[in-house]
Amino acid sequence: MEGISAVYFILFVIILLGFAFFISARLTKRAVFKVLHIFRDENAIGYERARTIEQLGLTPPNILERIGRPRDYRQNALKILIKSEVVQLTEDGRLFIPEEKMRELENKGIMK
Repeated sequence: MEGISAVYFILFVIILLGFAFFISARLTKRAVFKVLHIFRDENAIGYERARTIEQLGLTPPNILERIGRPRDYRQNALKILIKSEVVQLTEDGRLFIPEEKMRELENKGIMK
């Protein structure tokens, strides 16, 4: 009987971990769309219109701001977009989405 309850406990933990990963992935995906819309709303399309992270409102919250708030996935989303070269950096650290990438996102129906 003890072996069966241990198996149930292990299955419960595995299901709980899977659910946590699923929720994290969904929230990150939603944050990617939010970050893309921030770039569009701030008109940070093209090298000439690049904006700082502060101008875009994407500065990471400090420890005191993080207490009592749900996790902000926009920082992770920004890192993903930079790694996938959707968002690019200028020499002075400003961020922008190249016009070609924005057109590609619009053609795919990602940006409406």
